Amino acid sequence: MNEQPQATNIAANIFIDLRRQILRGELSAGERLPGERELAAKYRTNRNTLREAVRKLEQSRLVTVRHGQGVTVCDYRKTGTMELLPPLLETAPDAFEIAHILEDILPARLLVIEFAARLAVRRANKNDLERLQDITELLIAAFQRHDPVVVSRGFHRWLDAVIDAGHSVAIRWISNPFLEAYREVLDRFPALWVLEPSFPQHLQEFMAALDQGDEERAIETTRNYYRRVDAAFVKILQGAIGPRAGALSDGKAAPAHGERSSPRAADRSSPRATERRKPRGEPP
Repeated sequence: MNEQPQATNIAANIFIDLRRQILRGELSAGERLPGERELAAKYRTNRNTLREAVRKLEQSRLVTVRHGQGVTVCDYRKTGTMELLPPLLETAPDAFEIAHILEDILPARLLVIEFAARLAVRRANKNDLERLQDITELLIAAFQRHDPVVVSRGFHRWLDAVIDAGHSVAIRWISNPFLEAYREVLDRFPALWVLEPSFPQHLQEFMAALDQGDEERAIETTRNYYRRVDAAFVKILQGAIGPRAGALSDGKAAPAHGERSSPRAADRSSPRATERRKPRGEPP
């Protein structure tokens, strides 16, 4: 009765270990994994369980499986999706590359949120407005209690409600990867969330624009809020990775793939180090 769940757990653990090796560069793009028999012996499991782990890697676009050619590691920088962001934060050795990825996500995320806000103003119905108002009131109360856990989780619900209010399948599909990565990052690294002083004002101004059907005001308050938050977050990244951080703000190119930052810089930018620093700002 318990064999299937146990096998599933073993497969998940093998998947996580191989994913870590790929994200850390210990298994390079183009490299073939050892054969099934060798890997099964290494992980002390059967080949069916191992195949389940490899299927998970393939679903994450970390490997390709071809009959007669075995399992080949992909270049996750080209094939990956947003779901790799949380494990990448935990495992990747290059602090500068992580910071650069995070910084590049910020404007892309803002474009998605702005468009979702515009559609919400155009299409929200009475139920949408009531739902958003209820969540807004809960968020402001939690903010006043200085409860970052409730605010971070509640704000995810608020963003989800804004997207729902746009009644667009397309924007939902585009937004889901951002929302899922956002939620997982906060679950793994709660210290990244700090209450931003203008947060209640942003919520109130957005709701007022929504009630009045004012698209431009909704976009303006959204854009202004996230620009403040993102500017603070970039400063955190710059402080975390040390002298090389200047390239994040002056437009210099990121290091070539495979170039690693110093151990000291990597330590400063690790989630544990971030938690100790108690940064001000908001996660991407």
